[in-house]
Amino acid sequence: MKTSSSKVARRYAKAMVGLCDQRGDGEAVRAALGRLELVLDGAPEALIFLANPTIALSARKAVLKALLDGAKVDGSAFNLVSLLLDKGRIAELRHISTAFAAMLDDRSGRVQAEVVSATALTDASVQRLRALLQRMLSREIVLHASVNPDLIGGLVVHVGNTVYDASVLNHLNRLRHRLVAQA
Repeated sequence: MKTSSSKVARRYAKAMVGLCDQRGDGEAVRAALGRLELVLDGAPEALIFLANPTIALSARKAVLKALLDGAKVDGSAFNLVSLLLDKGRIAELRHISTAFAAMLDDRSGRVQAEVVSATALTDASVQRLRALLQRMLSREIVLHASVNPDLIGGLVVHVGNTVYDASVLNHLNRLRHRLVAQA
């Protein structure tokens, strides 16, 4: 029986968090994995190459070393990614990185949140929203803002699996459904 991707990711992430707790380099590992993900985003064929077991491991290790050097990945993050290649789990890198970051955030009382608005929010608006979410959740909020003009107005906030949708588009859709239901 094959282990599911999320179980593999959690297992590696948990081990990595434990190691980082001992070494005190959790944030450095998070940053290094983030840099590597940016490099891989720019060269998506690289991960396909690295995950291909029909290519000699020595060739894949050479490519991985070049990628890691280019992304300035060293220490614990370097060892993790090298281990993933050796164990045939390199394709799980993004899932492991995400699970690792979530575990670090959970341990430190942080929550990642994303706000999508119809127009760019001012710095003051972002700070007010962050403060509101921190009061609501009693946790430190790391807020990422983006723009989607399709919302027409308002905003949508994603915190974990919870969505707060105060967009004009959502209000119009709900109104349309009510009018259709009454017809």
